Amino acid sequence: MHRSFCSQLKTYFIQTKCCSLGAVSNMSSAQPKGVEMVVEPVSCLHDEPVSIRVHGLNPGQDVTLQASMKDSKGINFLSYAHYRADSSGQVDVSKLESLGGHYKGIFPMGLIGSLVPAPNEYKYTRFFKRDVENPNIVKMTVHKGHLSDEALCSPVVGEPLATLTHLRHYMSPGVQRIPVRFGKVRGCLFLPPDLYIIAGNGPFPGVIDMFGSAGGLLEYRSAQLASRGFASLALAFFAYDDLPKHLEEFNIAYFEEAVEFLLKQEKVLKPSVGTIGTSKGGDLALSLATFIPEVKAAVWINGCNANVQSYLHLQDRTIPPLDIDVSRVKLVDDVLDCYEVLENPEDHPETIIPIEKADAHFLFLVGLGDKNWKSESFADQAIERLRKANCNNYEIHRYMSTGHIIEPPYSPFCFATYHKLIKTSMLMGGSQKPHLEAQVHAWDSTLIFLHKHLSVPRVKL
Repeated sequence: MHRSFCSQLKTYFIQTKCCSLGAVSNMSSAQPKGVEMVVEPVSCLHDEPVSIRVHGLNPGQDVTLQASMKDSKGINFLSYAHYRADSSGQVDVSKLESLGGHYKGIFPMGLIGSLVPAPNEYKYTRFFKRDVENPNIVKMTVHKGHLSDEALCSPVVGEPLATLTHLRHYMSPGVQRIPVRFGKVRGCLFLPPDLYIIAGNGPFPGVIDMFGSAGGLLEYRSAQLASRGFASLALAFFAYDDLPKHLEEFNIAYFEEAVEFLLKQEKVLKPSVGTIGTSKGGDLALSLATFIPEVKAAVWINGCNANVQSYLHLQDRTIPPLDIDVSRVKLVDDVLDCYEVLENPEDHPETIIPIEKADAHFLFLVGLGDKNWKSESFADQAIERLRKANCNNYEIHRYMSTGHIIEPPYSPFCFATYHKLIKTSMLMGGSQKPHLEAQVHAWDSTLIFLHKHLSVPRVKL
């Protein structure tokens, strides 16, 4: 599904410098001149992989590759890995194993995917991108020897052998970002470039994009969806602008108005739209597909099959929230483990969303290492409900050792994060490498699913 982005962007200047280094190395011979670090493409969409290579080293030389990137608040994220140059004096991270650092083994996108808060930052900080019109700037360096994070952050580490700057974009050239204030609806609309229409690929499938119980507005997934040919409305539903500040109750009319807005757009394909939701956004995605006829495809990411945390008012009734038992919260290494907090939906059938009544298709993306709540159990209950109704309108992908926060590809892995709603850090779960690999598969599956169920089949002449 990944397409090269390099041809659509202007060429960016890469500065590579070679210099002697005071850091300790296992090589006794003199350092050759002309050490160069190469990342291809130098500028790309954030969901695209890159190749990372180093040339001009001594055969068998030990080096440390480091990457750094700041989020929208200026918080610095770092990663590093230890490599040993091959017999020709090269390091190709797609072929050589990392011997240590933030990951081990062959992991081509490990330097970017394993970015974590720098030692001087709060360790449970989740990487957030809010200024999606500007790329993430990744600075990469090569150092002599196998260095620790303390040594790399030391002011006496010395000059690196080579440096470069790599740019990762959320918006492809021509994507439009349009802030939305339509009736009560608040959010931001992202439209694919006009060149897609010129090429005969428009109008575009429409998608409503929602996240979880932290509230506010997150735009980065919608920006990436627009870069892949979708008209995506990043929808806020509380704690944003003039919306309610707390997660207490919702009315389906708000989401109906959002669907109405999206379908009013000239560039949006009629007559239906899709939705994608993570965590609390997952049960909202199920509700939109069940109670709003125009919603024909729903992507559920580590959500619940019941309505959680707030009342949902429909036209003729109200679905109460699934109960929460706070006595089940555990404290693990100063982080809250809320895995057992939600009650079993089957014990509270009045909270379950009757998705078997939906005229829509469902994609369930499940992290089997989710420690935020029991996503696998919730997905299984949802699917069993569809099976009992003789519905086969669903797909499910289960990902081993994958945590709660399944993002688009190459987003830094987040094992635990500070949560605004409860004002402390919560366990999200998962293991770094399998989680990052799952994100690639989940994203491609999402794009394929949405295109399949929202695009109008073209007639072959």
